[in-house]
Amino acid sequence: MSEIKNLCLRLPDEEYEAFAAICRERGYSKTGKIRELIRTLIKAEIKEAAVSSAEWERIASGLREIEKGESIAFGDLKQRIRKSALDHRQGRKIRKPEDRRP
Repeated sequence: MSEIKNLCLRLPDEEYEAFAAICRERGYSKTGKIRELIRTLIKAEIKEAAVSSAEWERIASGLREIEKGESIAFGDLKQRIRKSALDHRQGRKIRKPEDRRP
């Protein structure tokens, strides 16, 4: 699975309320709709963007993963990272100060 990035978006109250109302009335998730809008923009603009073939392949691979449902919610990702870090800390051998190398 590819790395997931976080995006923060600030909108004026009027735009946010209008967007939220549309999503509510049509049963869209706000996050899902924003992802869809970004994907649509990428597909429309990618031909004009200057990207290397390796970058394009990563973009195409990520889009294929999303279309197959091979993505993870941000909250779930954070939970997995926390659990992984906790498992790592619990698995470390605790050394006494006298056992440590200078």
